[in-house]
Amino acid sequence: MKKWGIVATLLLTVTLGTVSALEQEHKYEFQEAKVSYHNVTVYKVLDHRQAYVVLYAKGHGDVGTVTIPKKWYKDAPSKLYFRQLPKAMQPYMTVVSRDGSFDHVILTMPVSRANTAWGVADSNVVIEDADKDTLEIVY
Repeated sequence: MKKWGIVATLLLTVTLGTVSALEQEHKYEFQEAKVSYHNVTVYKVLDHRQAYVVLYAKGHGDVGTVTIPKKWYKDAPSKLYFRQLPKAMQPYMTVVSRDGSFDHVILTMPVSRANTAWGVADSNVVIEDADKDTLEIVY
């Protein structure tokens, strides 16, 4: 008799636990994140008087180029941030989007400008999109 009582109690506990779990499962609905990011490896950043020219890795071994205006670093709210590169890592760029549109970019680079990841662009060359407001990048 005691065995049946224990079995009945276990069945009741399992049944109530399953029903409770199913009820809670329906309380939470899937929500898509409003902020997303994409990281790309940076080969070189060329410093120009108007902008930074970033050479980055695209898919299938291609190299992409994008310009980032220097005014983005000074404007409020800033669209350009720099992060110190940790040891034993390659430089990379993080493009952050909010609600599907560009929000800001983070360059994780070595602090020393003597590092080979940094370069200097010809200041006589005029960069036409140095006043742009958004970043369009092809991955």
